[in-house]
Amino acid sequence: MAGSQDDIPPPPPPPSQTPTQQTPHTEVIQNGNGPVSITTNTQGQIKVLPPRITKEILARERERKARITLLMALPEDHLAKFHKMTDAKEMWDAIKSRFGGNDESKKMQKYILKQQFKGFSISNLEGLHKGYDRFQSLLSQVEIHGAGVSTEDANQKFLRSLPSAWSQVSLIMRTKPGVDSLNFDDLYNNLRVFENDVKGSTASSSST
Repeated sequence: MAGSQDDIPPPPPPPSQTPTQQTPHTEVIQNGNGPVSITTNTQGQIKVLPPRITKEILARERERKARITLLMALPEDHLAKFHKMTDAKEMWDAIKSRFGGNDESKKMQKYILKQQFKGFSISNLEGLHKGYDRFQSLLSQVEIHGAGVSTEDANQKFLRSLPSAWSQVSLIMRTKPGVDSLNFDDLYNNLRVFENDVKGSTASSSST
């Protein structure tokens, strides 16, 4: 049932962003999670210690959500085989190896991309330009894998994902006639018109 390794669809490339700007559980699937604290018992067996610091707690929660994301996308008759795996990246690699380039693997890829699209957001630190580049990259992956996002859905999602400093502009643009049929590049150029106003408003609020 497995196809050749050349047929395996590559996972989406990791976006160039800080960890707080990522969709955490899908990043865990692609890149693995951070190290966890372990110890060795008297029999020489390795044991993973419960999370204690905030960073470890967040890492464990992301790992749990990543596993759930993968298990939800698997066909029911394959759940038992992969359910015992505790590492999300290991599970993802095993799924690619098992299914190769067949329909199940392609469905899995689409599911992960849709999860990334659903959880997309832009922080104030990231700003309009970097957010645009990252969303454009995600849209390209969605199109390549046939995940099916309409122009209207893409434009509305991007506008809702803008940083809080853009909230008023976002509201204006979302209700603007014709915005749902705009090319994404044209939408971005429309937003750039408001950039100086947004920066001025942000600077004024910080000063106050």
